[in-house]
Amino acid sequence: MIPVKEVMTRNVITFREDTPVEEIASTLTSKRITGAPVVANEGHVVGIVSETDVFSKKGKTARDIMSPRVISVTEETGIDEAARLLIGERIRLDFFAKTRWTCSVCGWWERNLERPVRCFSCSSTDLRLERADPGH
Repeated sequence: MIPVKEVMTRNVITFREDTPVEEIASTLTSKRITGAPVVANEGHVVGIVSETDVFSKKGKTARDIMSPRVISVTEETGIDEAARLLIGERIRLDFFAKTRWTCSVCGWWERNLERPVRCFSCSSTDLRLERADPGH
């Protein structure tokens, strides 16, 4: 099992509850992300705001348009369990777009939640999980 901490982003973009919707839209676009947590003054997560919220809900601030239901996992949660939870909640999952299993011997790669037993191309068992550019 690979824990979430092996593939998670540590430098998370967040919005304050009073962040204007225009700033949220601009940040999501410029950072090329689809959503981010909304935090209270004390720093704890109070909601999630997505690009869908920005375009489909009326309001002036993150507090007005955010979804208050937050789904979270610990950094020790397996990526397979986290993926199933996110997919079950209809949350877009970009794990496949940003990570892949790559053979250290021949360079063959595949996107998968679980480590392949061996390389499809050369049968090596020397496979590593790496971050990759989307579409490559």
